Amino acid sequence: MLLVAQRRVHRIFVNTRSTDFIQSRNVASSSRFQIGFLSRNPSTSRTPSSQNQHRTIMVASDAKPRPNPLDMSPTPEGVETLADRLIADGKAVDDEIAVIPLGEAKADFSTVFEKMSAVENVMEASSANVHFWQYVSTEKSVREASMAADKKMRDFAVESGMREDVYLRVQEAFQSVKAKINTHGPEDIRFAEKVELDYRRNGLALPKDVREQLTVMKKRMSELSIAFSKNVNEDETSLLFTKEELEGMPEDYFAGLKKEDKDGKEFYRVTMKASVTAGYPDIIPAMRMCRRESTRKALDFANTARCEANVENMTEMVNLRRRVANLMGYPNHAAFRLEVKMAKTPKEVTEFLDDLTARLIPYAEKELSVLLEIKRKEKEERREVYDGKINSWDFNYYNRMLLEKEYEVDDQAIKQYFSLSTVTDGMLDIYQEVLGLKCVEIPSAPTWHPDVRLIEVSDALSGEFIGQFYLDLFPRDNKYTHAACFGLVPGFVSKDGSRQHPVAAMVANFSKPTADKPSLLKHDEVVTYFHELGHVFHQMLALTKHARFHGTRVERDFVEAPSQMLENWCWQPEILHRLSKHHETGEHLPAAVVEKLVRAKNVNAGLLNLRQIFFGRFDMAIHTLSDEASEDALDIKKLYLDLRESVTLIPGQPETYGAATFGHLMGGYDAGYYGYLWSQVFSADMFMSRFKSEGILNPATGKSYRSEILRPGGSKDGMDMLVGFLGRRPEMDPFLVSLGLKSLPAGVDKRAAL
Repeated sequence: MLLVAQRRVHRIFVNTRSTDFIQSRNVASSSRFQIGFLSRNPSTSRTPSSQNQHRTIMVASDAKPRPNPLDMSPTPEGVETLADRLIADGKAVDDEIAVIPLGEAKADFSTVFEKMSAVENVMEASSANVHFWQYVSTEKSVREASMAADKKMRDFAVESGMREDVYLRVQEAFQSVKAKINTHGPEDIRFAEKVELDYRRNGLALPKDVREQLTVMKKRMSELSIAFSKNVNEDETSLLFTKEELEGMPEDYFAGLKKEDKDGKEFYRVTMKASVTAGYPDIIPAMRMCRRESTRKALDFANTARCEANVENMTEMVNLRRRVANLMGYPNHAAFRLEVKMAKTPKEVTEFLDDLTARLIPYAEKELSVLLEIKRKEKEERREVYDGKINSWDFNYYNRMLLEKEYEVDDQAIKQYFSLSTVTDGMLDIYQEVLGLKCVEIPSAPTWHPDVRLIEVSDALSGEFIGQFYLDLFPRDNKYTHAACFGLVPGFVSKDGSRQHPVAAMVANFSKPTADKPSLLKHDEVVTYFHELGHVFHQMLALTKHARFHGTRVERDFVEAPSQMLENWCWQPEILHRLSKHHETGEHLPAAVVEKLVRAKNVNAGLLNLRQIFFGRFDMAIHTLSDEASEDALDIKKLYLDLRESVTLIPGQPETYGAATFGHLMGGYDAGYYGYLWSQVFSADMFMSRFKSEGILNPATGKSYRSEILRPGGSKDGMDMLVGFLGRRPEMDPFLVSLGLKSLPAGVDKRAAL
């Protein structure tokens, strides 16, 4: 998942010199280097692990990091002051543009769009200091200040984007650009087009009284989004179980749980989200491995009955979105949102999801019958009642049993080969090799937490500095609970011609090292890691003039494609060999295990992809409401449960409301969740048609990928980038092959489907 930490608040100026952040310094010439990736396990010294000395990732042991705009010691007062200054300066720039005389040819690219770009560039180099801390700060006061400042800046963004006096100058300047189109570069023209479209989509062509209604509604929508996120982040739902009730869980699982005594008995607290003592949420391994059905059922209910207040928040948000779309002249919110995406219309999305559903259902039904037989046999062995159903608390458990028994894939055994340090070194090594990069860790860099590490990236051939990214990989209280890439500082060209280098952060919650074991990753966590690093390198390698086009700022239904494409590496035997090393013996993952793991890749692909289709169809269902009658009939709880059962073939528990934690639809993916599957069509084609056929580690292919897909950022349409890389428009067949729904043409290596 991708998160951009800075919120788009156009034309906000921060009074600082961007050149302060782009000082050039040759780290290699001034530092001693060590081989290996430093572990920041508090129980070990800050020296490279001897197990990792074969790696080529460099550690600049005494180098100073290049300066960047992030303030590593934020205070509530500092966050609030910065937000206030950004807003005040942004209003001043709006006011300056608003007084340009109309009808005198004075509103043009240089007086309007150039000023807007300069302000956006400088503002976004600092705005993470307002928004980012709500996700990672250990100080409650800082998180609260960050959330409050975030709301304040979003409110200002709504007001700023609704200024008619500024829009009139934008219109005139846009006409000037079109009249002199041959005098402007492609990215400048695109900038002017997107700014003008932003204002139109904000309703500036509407009468004043309608715009005033929009302003009030959009402010309320911002409040609802923040409230929804706050409820999820602060939710502390957990359940207590005895060790017997957690039958089947390995000992290292218990080592990560908090123990409590109650009525003379020892209990373990199982949480719904990542904590300091556990890696990913405690519930995830429990749902996969706990043999007690009653325990899994209780956990499933608790997890899907959290944050009930968010049902009302989502309902109000959906209704407001429908009303805003109607005022803007669109039939529904989905039509409004899709106008600027690759899919373009709700009809296109609905047909895509319906077509894929029809293809998947026959496979999913067969997969269910296999799981049911496994469940029947287990219930017989345990002398328990067999209900003849795969319930919502059953799927992960019996899916794991299928993998272990039929495919002999044992997550617990496999993760012994994937220590976090080895995987990190291996992944960065691969990115270096394929994309022509050099990565160096700077252990002395100041960060927001001792667990966080900084990597600096440069071009391997020229030595030119490219950017920096942080790795914040372990859980802690009140930290963002999933895995995501945060774009903290975009790259852009400053007014003086110098370049601001990008800064990003990958935030995750992998299991923390213990006194006697390193952090170990299951294979699906390795895939997640590779995916999020793909977003990071998209942020690193984009090279645009304007900040608004940097990195992952592409169409939302294309943004996942580059990272999804890179996930394919995690299923290639050659790559699994490089990424694996048993934390005790030093042996690589055995070839026989690799073969079984790869063979199991598409196990239950029908059911798993139907789950993604369910989320996409729920998203489209609530966002294609077109009138007050459909709005009045909306029942979020019922719709969610009904669609879940009809699409996934596995019902949810009554009186639950999983939508209450479906943050994607409240945080920017509204009318866009289909994009995860949509973009997989492109990712499968890119991988199979180029990398698989030309060599998965082929530097020439990597150079083409870097140039055609990563470098443009959002300065080109996604389809144009795909055509540039593939030499043709993308096709569906590679995606269907990757799911096992279509056979490969004769003569094609079957491993290309993996």
